[in-house]
Amino acid sequence: MSQALGLAVLAGILSGGVFSAMLSGAPSLVLLAYFVQLPLLFAGFTMGLAGSLIATGAAVLLSSLMTGLLAAGLYVVLQAAPALLVVRQALLARTDGAGQVQWYPVGLLLAQLAAFAAGTIVVGFILLIGQPGGLEGVLQRFLTESWRELETIGMAPLPAPQLERLLYVLPALIATSWLMMVIVNAIIAQSLAVRLGWNRRPTPPMAQLELPWWLWPLIGVAAGCAVLGGESLGFAGRSALLVLIVPYAFLGLAVIHKFADRWAHRSLVLGAIYLGLVILGWPILAVLALGLVEDWAQLRRYL
Repeated sequence: MSQALGLAVLAGILSGGVFSAMLSGAPSLVLLAYFVQLPLLFAGFTMGLAGSLIATGAAVLLSSLMTGLLAAGLYVVLQAAPALLVVRQALLARTDGAGQVQWYPVGLLLAQLAAFAAGTIVVGFILLIGQPGGLEGVLQRFLTESWRELETIGMAPLPAPQLERLLYVLPALIATSWLMMVIVNAIIAQSLAVRLGWNRRPTPPMAQLELPWWLWPLIGVAAGCAVLGGESLGFAGRSALLVLIVPYAFLGLAVIHKFADRWAHRSLVLGAIYLGLVILGWPILAVLALGLVEDWAQLRRYL
């Protein structure tokens, strides 16, 4: 018990320490900042929700001491809350009539995270509706001022057309980056837990990923706002729409994993596919299209 408690506290110190160092501007920890949630998720996947809560408490205490209460509040909202949600949902299980353990569907959790990320854009739109230009206006002024600051340290000025294109996708880019951060940290944490033999649930096969039906009504509402909502509401709707379709890229990967079961060198080919997605970027659009088709056509039934 004392060993588990010490491990959870250590996880919290690692997470809170990296987060605080990131806010203080330590350049050596910029890349590590992407993995602030990893210790919390590892504590949860190995020790349960109690482990994540203990780690969160230690991280919040450390953040408060190092960077103040406001920073600790940001840590709770942006880092700890999604990690706790993932741990709680991922470890839910029930036993069916045949005595088999059924774990919480990963696809459902993925959809919930995407809906949460899209919901933050909607909340931002509502909170900033009284500002000049609304959400889009606030972001435009933020981008302009930020780039002026960068120009003072030698950065080349960003042409207006490029600034417009960046503004067009900025909310979706931020929300999607946050979503991917949670997913990547969860995958790494589960992999580490399995490798050490400390995992509380088995790793779900990627090929069996399923998404809930209720994502489509949300996509429909977001698309309607994007097309019919005018400049401000349309901006928010378009941004939410881009976030809500992200889970279908993972569904496309599920089809690829299912098809890969036929390959002799499955791991090698899948590794090459993922490497190509990371390096080239644009093939993810084909994977997304595959996922959208799969949700309607159920291609995996024929593989």
